[in-house]
Amino acid sequence: MKKTKILAGLLIAHVLNSCSLLPDTLPDETQSGKNTFGCLINGKVFTTTEMSGNFYGNNFTLRTIKDGSGVQFYIENLTQDVLGTYAITKVRNLLYTDGKCTRGEVNPPIKAFVTITKYERGEDKANNLRWLIISGTFEGILLPEGRYTDTIKITQGRFDVKFQ
Repeated sequence: MKKTKILAGLLIAHVLNSCSLLPDTLPDETQSGKNTFGCLINGKVFTTTEMSGNFYGNNFTLRTIKDGSGVQFYIENLTQDVLGTYAITKVRNLLYTDGKCTRGEVNPPIKAFVTITKYERGEDKANNLRWLIISGTFEGILLPEGRYTDTIKITQGRFDVKFQ
């Protein structure tokens, strides 16, 4: 009887521990400035809320980092209404780093794009705040560089950022 209770306790502990180790999931595709970012990198989930970006003139940059790895993209020549799909065809306009090597610095990406689905500027005059929400999706393929022979496939990318 005692062995049964111990085994049952161990089984319950294992199940509870396994539930806490469920694989990460991508954030929902939202458009409300939740400061979320996620994508699959060669099929593995990469998510972070550590982001920085610049929106100046008709250019937009978004940089992310998590545990030494990160994704960055740069869009040039945004259209006047901003919404739409932008091809990324130049070297350094889509980068991935895994802490050892950065891909996208030598070869242009293959089939890379960013789609901006929301662009909204706002102002809270009572609190003297201005903000920008920019949301969308992205994907791309980066070729191997240097001694690294793996192609990086970035798929199902999504971001929802609020700059203040």
